[in-house]
Amino acid sequence: VHVLFVLCAVVQSMADPFVRFEEKGKVGLKDEKGKVLIPAAFEALGWSDGNFSVIGQVTGYKLKDHWGIINLQKQFITQADFESLTYQGGDRIIASRKTNPFTIKYGCLDLTGKMTVPFRYDGINISGLRAVVFIKNGPLFEYGLIDLYDKGIIPLRYRQIYPIGTLRYAVENRALKTALFSEQGNQLTNFEIDSISAFHHGMAIIYQDFAQGLIGREGEIKIKPGYRELKVDEEGAIAARDFDEWKILDGENHEIQKVRADHLEKSEPGVYLITLAGKSGLVDNELKIILPVGYDFVGHADHGNRVVGTQKHYGIIKKNNSNILPIEFDSLALDRNFIRAAQSINHKMSWSLYDTFGIQKTRSYYEFLGPYNGKFFPVKKRGYWGAVNRYGEEFINCVFDSLLEFKADQVAVKFRSQFGIIDKEEKWLLPPQPQRVALVNENLFLEKGDSNTFLKNLKGEIIYFTSNPIIAERDYLKETVTTGAEKQISYQGSEMIPKEETASVLPVQRTFAASEGMRGIQKDGKYGFVDSRGRLRVANRYDDIGEFHEGLAPIKLIGKWGYVSIHDQIIINPNYESVQPFVNTIAIVHRTGKAGLINKEGNVILALRYDSISRLPDQTFLIMTARLYGLADQNGNVLIEPRFDHLQNLQNGYLIAGREGKFGLLTLQGLSTVPMMYDKLVYDPERNQYLAWKKSMWKSLPID
Repeated sequence: VHVLFVLCAVVQSMADPFVRFEEKGKVGLKDEKGKVLIPAAFEALGWSDGNFSVIGQVTGYKLKDHWGIINLQKQFITQADFESLTYQGGDRIIASRKTNPFTIKYGCLDLTGKMTVPFRYDGINISGLRAVVFIKNGPLFEYGLIDLYDKGIIPLRYRQIYPIGTLRYAVENRALKTALFSEQGNQLTNFEIDSISAFHHGMAIIYQDFAQGLIGREGEIKIKPGYRELKVDEEGAIAARDFDEWKILDGENHEIQKVRADHLEKSEPGVYLITLAGKSGLVDNELKIILPVGYDFVGHADHGNRVVGTQKHYGIIKKNNSNILPIEFDSLALDRNFIRAAQSINHKMSWSLYDTFGIQKTRSYYEFLGPYNGKFFPVKKRGYWGAVNRYGEEFINCVFDSLLEFKADQVAVKFRSQFGIIDKEEKWLLPPQPQRVALVNENLFLEKGDSNTFLKNLKGEIIYFTSNPIIAERDYLKETVTTGAEKQISYQGSEMIPKEETASVLPVQRTFAASEGMRGIQKDGKYGFVDSRGRLRVANRYDDIGEFHEGLAPIKLIGKWGYVSIHDQIIINPNYESVQPFVNTIAIVHRTGKAGLINKEGNVILALRYDSISRLPDQTFLIMTARLYGLADQNGNVLIEPRFDHLQNLQNGYLIAGREGKFGLLTLQGLSTVPMMYDKLVYDPERNQYLAWKKSMWKSLPID
């Protein structure tokens, strides 16, 4: 009868449409024909979580900021005595009320307003004919399971309980291990499971030591945990894949070590970050465990210490994995020989400073504690800024609007919406004034006016001013004039005329950077070169130029590029669309959209038939055609024809080659030493070895 009533209540809820309406700031309810069922006399109708529904002809109402239950006949089922009312299904309403001025507890009401679960819980979550409940015991929450008449089914002593399908529950103990329980509270498995999924086709996936398996509804093992992933499709068919495999190989494909992992990457010299099932740890070059896998976050080492985190909380451990700070902080940063730490206290972040022995240096907590700037840590308290030294002492009191910048022992500050400069003793070197200031050195500052910027000393005397943009360099001011040119102003206020690198005797429109004693110039719209004394050595008759390298410079004439010598002789005629400088007597050139190589005599040593050519550090060339890569040597000999999607010259006699998502290792002569079978291949120059990843594939599994 009870189940039939629940079903009728749900069907009625879905079948009857209702419309809330508002009059004079109050809310009422009409049916689909517009008939008023409940007059507009309430602050809200529905439930306190914002949802609205009518269940068994009743709904919630809000009056004087409290909640009660009313039916569609305008009868109050309960008074507005509750802090909240929520509906999760069936014929029960979760309610909360104050049991004393400081404590709110939860219970359950039926649709007649009768209390079926007393107000003694800190939380309730209804699932079918059961409810997961919890109470707070000191800093811990203790979970249990009851029926909807408060009969205990699973005692209140567990870390967590959650439903995983009809009539089954996952129960987690304080050791973070999980067992399967029935709806009668019978324990069906031992507490040795890390987590359990919801049931699908009568089976649930379990995690155990990062491996997955399958169990049935009675807790029987269908597939032992041993796979990286399992899935059950809509027809009940089972597929699985093994763990991905990572290997350390040498250049001749000898296996040094291997490990199972989802991800493995170099974190720092001698250390790999290893990730498995969303948890991380560290291994060394031999893939031996340094830090056990089990953290959600693992930071980089700083003097042997590192930040680690689980469940959005962080701590700091030493090189031997012992704690400096426990994993209970909301934010942590290693900052040189200090730790900036924050914890949420009364829903506000409170920052403090620790040393790397875990000793708290600051005596009070701050709203913010910024990075060490070489002199101090900026801090904020009660909305105002100050500074803490390395000993945790607040030597600049938190009374300033902001700390703008610091130099030496001076700090530019904003105080009561004005700007000034103080020393480390908090004495005013420049009393507060309306204009913003910027520190230059221990004697000077810049003051920004409405239209001018002033250079002043601490006595307030003007040394220089300008309306142009100005930047303080180490020994002078750099001023940019309206033409875009720059000039240097000494800190005495006079313009500095920089000594020119050359004494140009030739009036030109433009000069370029010098190379091999020659400087490109533009005169009368044409380009040429002058020597270090400013004498014209290559006549300005070219449309464009490059820089001299190995005695030749690119020149452009009538739309084509060639090369000229320092003696103004065209050595290679202009017949290329683009050229690059000579390096080790070889240059990359382009014609008709194709690239090739030439020597300094202009002879083609690699035919112009490639889409692109890139010079590599070892003076080999990466050649590309139709998006496939190959390799040529510095004599123009093709070592490897373009046939790979990926080709990386490691500069050690080997290349990583890739095709269709698989990678292997080749010699410079194109011989395969590591077969092209890996999903990733990464070179570790520190150990002259290779990290190879082979991803596992899905396969179908039979089941008894």
